[in-house]
Amino acid sequence: MPKYLNDFPIPNMLADLGFRFLVVLGLSAGVVSLVHSANLGDAWTKTTAMFLLASAAVASVLNIARTRRVAQRIAVNQRSVEVHEKALNQHTIVMATDARGRINSVNQKFTETFGYQADEIIGVATTVLAFDDEAKQTMFQVRKHVLDGNVWSGFHKLRSQSGCFITAQITVFPKIEQTGAVSELVSVITDVSSAMAQSAEKGRNDVVEVLPDGVCIYDPSSFEITYANKVFRRRTGWSADNLDSRSITNLFSESQLSSLYRNLGPLLKGERTQNVFETEDEFGPVEVLTHVVEDMDGKRSLISVMRDITERKQAEDLKLSSVSTVSHELRTPLTSIKGALRLLDSGVMGDMEPNVAKLVNVAHRNSDRLLAIVNDILTLEKLQNGDLSIDTQAVDLRDILSEAAESNAPFAAECNVKFVVLSADEPAFVNADPNRLMQVMSNLMSNAAKLSPEGEAVTLKLCDCEDFWRVSVADNGPGVPEHARDTLFDSFIQVEGLKNKKFASTGLGLTICREIIRQHGGIISFETEVGKGTTFYFELEKSSRDARVMDVPAVA
Repeated sequence: MPKYLNDFPIPNMLADLGFRFLVVLGLSAGVVSLVHSANLGDAWTKTTAMFLLASAAVASVLNIARTRRVAQRIAVNQRSVEVHEKALNQHTIVMATDARGRINSVNQKFTETFGYQADEIIGVATTVLAFDDEAKQTMFQVRKHVLDGNVWSGFHKLRSQSGCFITAQITVFPKIEQTGAVSELVSVITDVSSAMAQSAEKGRNDVVEVLPDGVCIYDPSSFEITYANKVFRRRTGWSADNLDSRSITNLFSESQLSSLYRNLGPLLKGERTQNVFETEDEFGPVEVLTHVVEDMDGKRSLISVMRDITERKQAEDLKLSSVSTVSHELRTPLTSIKGALRLLDSGVMGDMEPNVAKLVNVAHRNSDRLLAIVNDILTLEKLQNGDLSIDTQAVDLRDILSEAAESNAPFAAECNVKFVVLSADEPAFVNADPNRLMQVMSNLMSNAAKLSPEGEAVTLKLCDCEDFWRVSVADNGPGVPEHARDTLFDSFIQVEGLKNKKFASTGLGLTICREIIRQHGGIISFETEVGKGTTFYFELEKSSRDARVMDVPAVA
């Protein structure tokens, strides 16, 4: 940085020259007078000479004193300039560029803020600091404006050497030579990222504070909470003063944490921007909607909205209980009707006329579906009440996929689709109940087969995802509309536009799948695109870490 020294005013300079002139004149006149008086012996002349010499001596003493005062003022002024320059370096970023936009000089604060050393950045175009192409274009316009002799001031988004975003308030002014030409463009920059981020954060927190759902904001790597609103604090019993020592993981048990991490995994990897899952903390059931947000400086955070769904669960349980009561009463007569129709259809009671046989066959198939619906209702009731046992054992998921494709092949043929299996080359073991996993697969595969266009394939795939296995069922159907995605796994939900009149449904299949997978400590979700299809998948923790994945196509 150039140092600016305050020169003494012109009157002071003239006074200094005057003192010096008087000293020289007095001494000269005094010497001449003494010589002259010595030759002539004139007393008056001697007196005049002595006076002039005395005056010269006094002037010399005064000049010495003044010189000392001037030196002191220069030293004080120099220290003031140094302090001013030090303060400028500590608190303000200064950069000088030439007319072409090449950097000529930077101060210490610049290197600290942007991470470039002076020898790395001098001679480089200022566009290296631009956030994007739009910012580069703005830099060109600013340079043109200042080269015309104008001063520019405004806000700009810049990028440091490490890639961090910096919101800066910049004033650019021209350095004009005596000829009138602009020799340099001097930029005075203030980093306002923190101030603007704090302002935006305060505004966001003010809005979130009054929401009826619990909201917490936390770090995606450490899961430490940075902010929680009033509802969240009241639910957890935490106070605003001790949030800094809290983590979102404090709310869940060890068994729930693995599920939490798997649900947040796609967000942390950038595969999704939001995720919804249900869990249960010590205060009851909650639905957790989590978003990834990015601050102005590029820092990422997770925002989780936790909605207490106790009342919703109670309403679902009440509805399910009512339906279950009726289903229990229907199950026995339905079983009898089905048995009677089976006897008639088998010909044990004698041959029937073709029209009668056709009607009996239709009744037999419909009784099978009706009994399946009743069984679904009763199964869900047992799952939610914890009455359905899960007998876990070591299960190779390759066998589950193969068996599921084989056992559901007749239904695929009825829908005029086929199941294609992409399995693993080596064992894919999990601890699970094979019968319950088959139930999940049958539900997912039947839904996919119903909604797939005729002649298309439904793909069953097994993937290695580090610490867990993912089983997916993908179709090329219409996809799930946006309005139905949040409630797709709820009980008795049937999405308009996804119903298949040929195959009856209670809307319980996905709910049953969710409960079964949840009791296995896994997660179940889906990815969809309207008009292109849907992929449902579930993930279970590995019981062996030695398996490698290789997709091997097989057709069932």
